[in-house]
Amino acid sequence: MNKEKPTAVQTITLILCILIFVGFMIFSFSHSGNIQAFMSALGKAESGAPDAQEAVHQLRSLYNETQKLNSGLVSQLQVVLSTIMVITNKKRGFIAAVVLNLICAISTIPGLRHASISAISGAIVPVLAIGTMFIIYNYIKNNDKATERLNHSYEELIDKNHQIQAAQIQLRELAYSDALTGMNNRAWMRETLADQIQAGTPFAFIMMDMDNFKQINDTFGHDVGDTLIKTYATRFQKYCGTKYPCAKMGGDEFALIIGGPVTQADVLNIIAQLQSLFGEIVNVNGQQFRITMSYGIAGSPNDGQNPDSLINAADTALYNAKLQGKDRPILFSPQSLG
Repeated sequence: MNKEKPTAVQTITLILCILIFVGFMIFSFSHSGNIQAFMSALGKAESGAPDAQEAVHQLRSLYNETQKLNSGLVSQLQVVLSTIMVITNKKRGFIAAVVLNLICAISTIPGLRHASISAISGAIVPVLAIGTMFIIYNYIKNNDKATERLNHSYEELIDKNHQIQAAQIQLRELAYSDALTGMNNRAWMRETLADQIQAGTPFAFIMMDMDNFKQINDTFGHDVGDTLIKTYATRFQKYCGTKYPCAKMGGDEFALIIGGPVTQADVLNIIAQLQSLFGEIVNVNGQQFRITMSYGIAGSPNDGQNPDSLINAADTALYNAKLQGKDRPILFSPQSLG
């Protein structure tokens, strides 16, 4: 358990309470002579001395004064000060209160020898005060421990919540990322298409696929094929930037969204740029590769009212581009882009 350093206010409060408490003790001790005189007068009265009447009168006066002094006001104030010390300073206050009340109790020993009622009262009050301070301090200590346990549980709950959130973010990244390239994947594109369709603004959706990529894998191996895919994925992602939402749809297939409304000429111009981008030579293990892409084009809202129908339309157009000789763009229909 971390120990908190006492504040300046707590220290000042403790010092003031001790000083006031000691002040009351000094005030009480300064009148202890009254009790001694009371005992002396009592002895004279019982011995039958000539000045017995005067002694009795003195006895009554001193008795009344002593009773007033020990009426409980000083004792009550000392109990209040002890309580303040324990509440404000906890362990330090408890130790100080116990020491001061023990001194008060010890100071009554001379009076107890003479069976003085005020002395008995003066001894009982500090003893009871010590017991009361113990109860208060024990309650505060247990309450602090309970609060600490509660705070610790709260911190653990927050930590677990952060772990859950981090795990959710990681799972989302895994669910929406391509393992090979780190690009957004097909699931991410479906969700993005849904958002675009929901927005109601016309747009073009293009799917593209490497031509003859299976032959590269079969001839040079999957490691070379994976390196090519990662290289082209980096180029494609850099080209799209934040302007065109893009994704790797699977295998050697990519896709992007061109926000609209757009014309057929706009889309064909972008595809020409992509053809130039993918047509650049890639060197892998000393072997040079230059690939081509086939492109399938669909438009929203004409070719689909949901992500799956739009993906199917672009995929159909891509398939037709393969059939018609590859390395070319094909629209799903003449009305795809409005």
